[in-house]
Amino acid sequence: MFNRIANIVRGLAVDMIEKANSGHPGLPLGCAEIGAVLFGDVLKYDSAVPDWPDRDRFVLSAGHGSAWLYSLLHLSGYKLSLEDLKKFRQLNSKTPGHPEYGETPGIEVSTGPLGQGFANAVGMALAEKMLAVRFNTKDYKIVDHYTYTLLSDGCMMEGVTSEAASLAGHLGLEKLIAIYDDNKICLSGETKITFTESVADRFKAYNWQVIENVDGHKVEEIKDALLEAKKSKNKPTLIIARTHIGYGAPTKQDSCSCHGSPLGEEEVRGLKKNLGLPLDEKFYVSAEVREFFENRKKELIKKREEWQNLFEEWTKKSPLLRKKWDEALNLVLPPDLELESLEIKSPVATRVASSIVLNKLADEIPYLIGGSADLEPSTKAYLSKYEDVQKDNFNGRNIRFGVREHAMGAIVNGIAVHKGFRPYCSTFFVFSDYIRPAIRMAALMKLPVIYIFTHDSFFVGEDGPTHQPVEQLESLRTIPNLKIIRPADEEETKLAWREILKKTEEPTALILSRQDLPHLEKSRGVKEFARGGYIISHQEKEVPQVVLMASGSEVSIALKVSLILKVNGIASRIVSIPDREEFLRQGEKYIEEVLGPQDALRVVIEANTGQGWYQLLNNSHYTVFMKSFGKSAPAQQLADYFGFNPEKIAQKIIQLCQGTVL
Repeated sequence: MFNRIANIVRGLAVDMIEKANSGHPGLPLGCAEIGAVLFGDVLKYDSAVPDWPDRDRFVLSAGHGSAWLYSLLHLSGYKLSLEDLKKFRQLNSKTPGHPEYGETPGIEVSTGPLGQGFANAVGMALAEKMLAVRFNTKDYKIVDHYTYTLLSDGCMMEGVTSEAASLAGHLGLEKLIAIYDDNKICLSGETKITFTESVADRFKAYNWQVIENVDGHKVEEIKDALLEAKKSKNKPTLIIARTHIGYGAPTKQDSCSCHGSPLGEEEVRGLKKNLGLPLDEKFYVSAEVREFFENRKKELIKKREEWQNLFEEWTKKSPLLRKKWDEALNLVLPPDLELESLEIKSPVATRVASSIVLNKLADEIPYLIGGSADLEPSTKAYLSKYEDVQKDNFNGRNIRFGVREHAMGAIVNGIAVHKGFRPYCSTFFVFSDYIRPAIRMAALMKLPVIYIFTHDSFFVGEDGPTHQPVEQLESLRTIPNLKIIRPADEEETKLAWREILKKTEEPTALILSRQDLPHLEKSRGVKEFARGGYIISHQEKEVPQVVLMASGSEVSIALKVSLILKVNGIASRIVSIPDREEFLRQGEKYIEEVLGPQDALRVVIEANTGQGWYQLLNNSHYTVFMKSFGKSAPAQQLADYFGFNPEKIAQKIIQLCQGTVL
């Protein structure tokens, strides 16, 4: 039966790709038996309840093989019809070119950038372990599922896979099972031209159980390997399945030509003839395969209902745990959570202020977890009252990711998409470049991940330009669905955390200073902070000649500039803009109310490249940005060198106001 299912999957996949005249037939043809065994025998799921908390998770890390996954989801009873398959890769269909989280029932995570899905799976397996120790009791195992992922040769080449595999082995995530589609072919040719290492030895060195020499086209070998994998007690498992890319295609099997292009009508007919499929019937599913999956669906519904009964019994015995469970899965905030009265002495670095807030929140929000890329002494993103997550302690709340920024980002995405935790991760802001692919995926999926980035400008000082972010702030602002907040003092830092916690359908980057910053008096209060920009200081009853806009540490520079201008008889207004993109969404009326008269000189002071600020400027403006990389020197010397000196800025503004500078 599983061989027959595999051939149906092959037929559906190539028909989808041919109809779209676009797609990747190689993996669907090569991994059909693996898919038949997974969805027809091994995975625990209920297609009628795709968000069942204790389902097994499956991640297609090699997301280009999406036609394979859509075919299996259709056969398994998910709400994915033959009509949906026929709309493969078409606008607004449920079957986009790569699997998209939230677009297709049964898709656990968006995949396509190779290796990301594997690292997501590591996060899912870690979340399962951490939830199990929190909610399982002696008599009730309500969290007990596996995470499976299918990788390609390309996934294995990507560095993020190595980072994530290393951490998974260190933590001993035995309920993580990865299947490597070892077909020796990549997009441009045979893998031997670039990739000749021993993958098995590499993963053994990572402390993985490795099952080698599995014929990916022999059902019994696949089943035996998966059964063996589930026996592992303290190691994740890698199954190396030898397959033939494009299996069954008469002239293109084992060729890179079938990796990412339709086979063509003649080749498809030859394939179907080889497989014993009807030559002239497209999107064919045999009655026996339909019947098999109908029976399988009944069995799986029964399993889910048994779990539901167990869950209700557990609820009666452990009502407090159930309350915590609901709060964790739905990210419910305590009704009395209040941060404004939290005392933080200033001057203080916003990274330190954030640490104080974060630790306060950890006491109130049990599902808040996270860690940093070996930088917790510097980023201060450590929960001081709580233990570390380690192989023998998944009850901890501090995850030590090691120096693995890229994997860290993808792993927290997996934790977030699994549900049950609100994860954060942290590193120096300049190293957001290392994590950026995962940030983009979190934004694409609208996951409530929190990024804590510290050391946010050249004020890092002596570490020099390699550690001084210049373009990162403006670069991250261009990512859709990513909220960016750069607070100016300890009060704005508290307000920033309040905004972060409210946002449960998008990621947030919190950008923090290394250096101490003074408390800023806000003449109109902080009620407009959530709008992204607001007036913090202005001279009463005077129309401002100058409007000083800034974010983060540069707001305090703007304040000093304002005082110098006042002495020189120039009225000014200071506008703090911690979240520029949110401010721009407020509409013209509010923006103009904050920025004042059109004939005022608008000045922006921000220690980054600043390209996007043009949206808030007028014909009369002056900007103080970074126009080069930084340098290694004490912070104040750098401020003078790069022009972030209040006296110099004020003198230039005075000259502009007097018309002495063109």
